[in-house]
Amino acid sequence: MAKAEDPTELHNKRKIVATLLPYATRQERDGKPEMLNAFLEAARTSRMTSLPWRPVLYCLHTVLYKATPRAIVLVSPHIEWRVIRDNEDLAQLWVAAASTVQYTEEVARCVVAALLLIASNDMQSQYLTVDVWSWLTKRPSLPPSCLSRSRGSLWRVVKAVRGLGDIEILKSYLLITWSEWNALWSVGFDEMCVLLREDFGGVGMGHHRVDLIRRLDQILGQLDQGLESLERRLPNLGQPLFQLMKDQYGKLNEILLEINDEVIARTSYPIIMLPRIQTQVDVHRISRNIYVCAPFAMSIAPLPEPSASLIPPPPLHL
Repeated sequence: MAKAEDPTELHNKRKIVATLLPYATRQERDGKPEMLNAFLEAARTSRMTSLPWRPVLYCLHTVLYKATPRAIVLVSPHIEWRVIRDNEDLAQLWVAAASTVQYTEEVARCVVAALLLIASNDMQSQYLTVDVWSWLTKRPSLPPSCLSRSRGSLWRVVKAVRGLGDIEILKSYLLITWSEWNALWSVGFDEMCVLLREDFGGVGMGHHRVDLIRRLDQILGQLDQGLESLERRLPNLGQPLFQLMKDQYGKLNEILLEINDEVIARTSYPIIMLPRIQTQVDVHRISRNIYVCAPFAMSIAPLPEPSASLIPPPPLHL
């Protein structure tokens, strides 16, 4: 197999790499994970958002039905789920694997990446359970070139996560999909603007808003370094997409700051000032990272009047 530092050669041989999947999963099931690990390394190094599945599509069911939960989960981000969007059995198989696999950082990253891809397909997303969605709270770091973040910002995915009614999952979802490496789908972006006001607008949501503002500060700080800085890791990003990202994340940040101002204006509670995460480039942006917290309870009682027995007698005059 080609060396990890040669992505071009792996890209040219990606069809050959894909055909190794049946053998790799069979070896992993027999307690020999080396071939599967090499397969996954090749998939990552080739910088392909998904491997060409047509050479193995005819046997994909057989391969995964006989694979371990770990193998299913680790391979799943590289499956082109849109090609098999009408295959509901495979989605159910993945849900069962994600519900039983043991946690590791790599497993969490693969579960979340596949979760966002599956959620973008109507026919498959209906099988996603709350337990599977809760993997978002692990907040794994996804690679720069990641199709999952882009498709994960589709309107139907935003609505699905919001419909869970779990603020931690919703916040984690936003923290994962917001990135300096991708813009957001327009309708999904509009839904995010709405949910920020409706789901994160209360006084008790202050600490959630702080987490979101900090994430946006990090993204805007990276974008402030310019297009060339990002293109070193993500070539051909392009000026139009770069400007769209600056506009979108700037708007989200503006909405959250406006919400803070509105909360402060309608409450008399004391406020806590939070330091901004400063970047070396953007030193002129003024952050209003503040949130409202309830004051400590304090009991107030009148002081007791002095007892007559405690008043000293007048001095005697001899």
